[in-house]
Amino acid sequence: MSLRARLSLLSVGLLLALLAIGAAFEYVVLGVYLQRDAAAQLNSRYATVLLNELAIRRPVRACATGGTGPLALRPVVAGVVSAQYADCLVRALATPGGQESVVVLAPDGGFLGADPADDYPTLPVADYVTTAQRGPQLNHWLATSPSGQESLVILRALRQNGRAVGVVQLGVPTSVYEATRGRLLTVLGLATGLLMLVAAALTPLLVGRALRPLHRVTEASGAIAAGDLARRVAEPAGNDELGTLARAFNRMAAAVQSALTVRAESEGRMRRFVADASHELRTPLTTIQGQVDLLRRGAAEDPAVRRQSLEAMARETQRMAALVEDLLTLTRLESAAAGEREAAVRAPVDLNRLVADTVEEQSVRAPDQRVDLDLAGGGAPLVVEGDRDQLRRAVLNLANNALKYAPGRVHTWRSRQDGAMAVLSLADEGPGIPEADLPRIFDRFYRGVAETSARSGGSGLGLAIVRSVAEGHSGQAIASNNATGGATFTLRLPAAPPPAGGPPSLSPPPPGGATSDLPAHQDAEAPAV
Repeated sequence: MSLRARLSLLSVGLLLALLAIGAAFEYVVLGVYLQRDAAAQLNSRYATVLLNELAIRRPVRACATGGTGPLALRPVVAGVVSAQYADCLVRALATPGGQESVVVLAPDGGFLGADPADDYPTLPVADYVTTAQRGPQLNHWLATSPSGQESLVILRALRQNGRAVGVVQLGVPTSVYEATRGRLLTVLGLATGLLMLVAAALTPLLVGRALRPLHRVTEASGAIAAGDLARRVAEPAGNDELGTLARAFNRMAAAVQSALTVRAESEGRMRRFVADASHELRTPLTTIQGQVDLLRRGAAEDPAVRRQSLEAMARETQRMAALVEDLLTLTRLESAAAGEREAAVRAPVDLNRLVADTVEEQSVRAPDQRVDLDLAGGGAPLVVEGDRDQLRRAVLNLANNALKYAPGRVHTWRSRQDGAMAVLSLADEGPGIPEADLPRIFDRFYRGVAETSARSGGSGLGLAIVRSVAEGHSGQAIASNNATGGATFTLRLPAAPPPAGGPPSLSPPPPGGATSDLPAHQDAEAPAV
């Protein structure tokens, strides 16, 4: 059974129960009201006939005949209402042709007179005695006549000089007001049936309209499960539960789409990474395998050929070692940034000193390369808090990248402090970076158009390491093209105030001058610089 059907049945059932409870309550309350109204009418009639404690005039005048004068009638004999006076009371209180009953009794419950005389309702004698002694204890009673007819009765004590001399019982059949209750019950039944028919017809429509946003959410869920990750639901203007559900669903769908997109991109990068790493390792391995086969075929007997083969194998071995080292370095940097391993100890590092050391080292490897320095404060300390080896690796990678893609051109290092950030950049006069490659220039093993057409040596992880180092120091790495040609790579890192003793003494270079145990052959993974 659908939710719409269940809610419709529940609503109709609840409405039926409420109508039934309301009808029953109204039926009972009306019965009580009619009983009290009948008792009030009987009391009013009694008060109209008997105005005083023991009013004799009216009853006597009503039943006096012939020559019998009013004074000849004795109302009380031996402390009890006389039979003649009781008969006068019955005739005075009775309604001609009416359904009421009148009974006059002695204080001890003895019968004195009644109308009708042979079929009147009776109560236990104790009720009559109690009424005579203390007055009526209840507003009315329900009594049954010998014929089985139920009547509502009231009791009133007749007193003379404060002493009870009789009890009057007035009654009316309950059928008089039960007929009214029956008609009400019929009207309530018809009204309830009509309302139930209307509710049964309208409730499914109203419930369906109310659940329409939920139906849209269900359809959108099915569409998303089928692969339409961009599917959303219209958000109602109200702040009810369905509106909240629609907004929460859209946020969840957006999060799922983003997560799946990131996952797909990550899987794509991983596939490209595995393919590129396999390709990078396959080339040196193939070269080594070829040289080994050459030596096995007898080339080892020729010293010159043997030396060439060993040198070729050594170069390829160094290339593989560099690739593995770069992969391990990049993995360590990313693991530290993700909190999966403990980060390196931070200390004050002078970026200008790192640039000077890198230029000095590069002058040995490429003595003809022209390098210009435009450092902050003429070379004064530009200090950041960080890991010196990692920062040196990033600076060295930028220098090697420029040397690789813009050899013989002018390389210009610039440094400055921009507010709370230390800015270090390297500009060259090379071919620049294609606009399509700029967003991915720092990706692992990324190859642009020029790179795929003429692949040069290197691991292809240099700029990826630069970005990881920058992000690990709460900074960023930026690549851009120069207006006059060439490209500029910029590092923006949070600056630290230089210590009193000067940064060089706090973060000295490693032993051996400007050299380091970090590989010095990093390059970019795009043809860009």
